[in-house]
Amino acid sequence: MTDSTASRTRRIAIALSGGGHRASLFGLGVLLYLTDAERNSEVVSVSSVSGGSLTNAWLAQREDYSKLTAEELESQVVRPFVRQVAHYGTLWASWTTWLYVVALFISLLSLIALWWLPVGLLTRSICFAIGLVGWGLLAALRSMMCALAFQRTLYSADGYPTLLREIRRENVQHVICATDVRAGQHVYFSGDFVCSYQLGWGRPGEFRLADAVQASAAFPGGFPPRWLATKQHSFVEGARATPHFMVLSDGGVYDNMAEQWPIGVRSRKNRWPTHSDVLKEPDTLVVSDASGPMRWAAVRGLRIPAIGEVFALLRVIRVLYDKTTAKRRSTLVDRFDRAARNARGLEGALIMINRSPYWTAHYFSKKTKTWPERAERASRVLQVLGDENRKKWDNLAKENSRVKTTLWRLGGDVPANLLCHGYVSAMANLHVILGFPLLAVPSIDRFRCIVAGDK
Repeated sequence: MTDSTASRTRRIAIALSGGGHRASLFGLGVLLYLTDAERNSEVVSVSSVSGGSLTNAWLAQREDYSKLTAEELESQVVRPFVRQVAHYGTLWASWTTWLYVVALFISLLSLIALWWLPVGLLTRSICFAIGLVGWGLLAALRSMMCALAFQRTLYSADGYPTLLREIRRENVQHVICATDVRAGQHVYFSGDFVCSYQLGWGRPGEFRLADAVQASAAFPGGFPPRWLATKQHSFVEGARATPHFMVLSDGGVYDNMAEQWPIGVRSRKNRWPTHSDVLKEPDTLVVSDASGPMRWAAVRGLRIPAIGEVFALLRVIRVLYDKTTAKRRSTLVDRFDRAARNARGLEGALIMINRSPYWTAHYFSKKTKTWPERAERASRVLQVLGDENRKKWDNLAKENSRVKTTLWRLGGDVPANLLCHGYVSAMANLHVILGFPLLAVPSIDRFRCIVAGDK
């Protein structure tokens, strides 16, 4: 690749990974950089899973990202979203969530009290069984309550819920990804369509944006799979007869980096040729990966019969997820490098939360023979970052990657650190790999002002 290709006009797809509010703000930092660098006008799609979908849906609801100036993005999109996530959270910011938790607690106490009713054992057992079923049904409403909280805190306007079809934009296609539990594939929600290889091609109908985000962020164990009716979407050209319901779980179950949407656009054009004009095919992919790295963990309770097996199973699932995601990353980087060398195919770059902005620049600074253009740009990045700040950024990357995957509010300097880390890492990596503009490193105070709501 030459510097002339680095400065060409591109068709950029952005993929925002899962990871709760950690992913929401890290990905938002990436979007901030692209706007400051005036490359947002080249963005054709934003895909997301889980925590990244919170940011994606908010951006889609507010404005057309490709048309925003840096000042407009910060004032109209970034500040209100960051203020909500940093100071109030999302799930736990709504009074309906707390009312639901109180109802769960009271029903649990009532269930316990039923066992001590002054009646015969048979009558007591029947009452207890009925109460247990009722409590289970109430607990199964967690996903619906989460969607309601999202709607009340973020995805509504003038007191009315935002509908999925209302996020249709002229230039940027916003795609929210959830996992179809039965098919083992993604279902894609956009303002233009709802589709999957199994279900086929459908329309948004009157589907609520908050429901799409909640399905995308239905973390297994925390939230049960969401059963959503398919009738309003009028699916056609599916691989099988359309079922009455979609059974959806967290989008990160299938692909936690959300890169499968932009990678597969061409195959979807071939699958649904009558709708191919709707799909926006990119030539460049920017992946914001806020997945937490695998770490040693003391799995407590392993020696407890039966219960220990559950703990072990959960850990095994985590290991499987980590290794498959690592393989996805490696395959993606190889694909990007082949495209860059051959000047054809999908180019791109990964921005990872567990790496400092120095990592990519340091790696390519030594590749003077195999990647001379990247080596030259890497040297410029290292000069701008300054060697004296390397340890600080290494520590910040470790701290940010350890932020819990949660929908609770993020206090202290955590929101500002996540925004800053995403911004600077995007600038460093995208300059080295794709030749995007190398800007001055912003002060952490800029992001603290955003969190505080100061001008």
